[in-house]
Amino acid sequence: MATALAPRIINRSVPHGSERGKSARPDKPIVHDGETIEQCVLRSLERYFADLGGAKPHALHEMVVRAAERPALQFALERCGGNQSAAADLLGINRNTLRKKLADYKIA
Repeated sequence: MATALAPRIINRSVPHGSERGKSARPDKPIVHDGETIEQCVLRSLERYFADLGGAKPHALHEMVVRAAERPALQFALERCGGNQSAAADLLGINRNTLRKKLADYKIA
């Protein structure tokens, strides 16, 4: 379930192979075509509010977290070949937390 965007993000942000054990800099923005993930989220929110046509949104935080978390979990799991321990390490979370999130999102 890889996307065309995924390899470019991973290659710029996550240590892999011989770099294993070194930490990626979470404070360093990830850039794709000149746009950070944060800028992409902000642009998407602007579009979302424009599309609402004046209607009041509900549970915005939950919506944004779920929209970002699910693909991040899927990507990490795919990137690590289904190895949950490696995926949890990649995400920077405990393996048990990953397992709970995978169950919550009904991801393999």
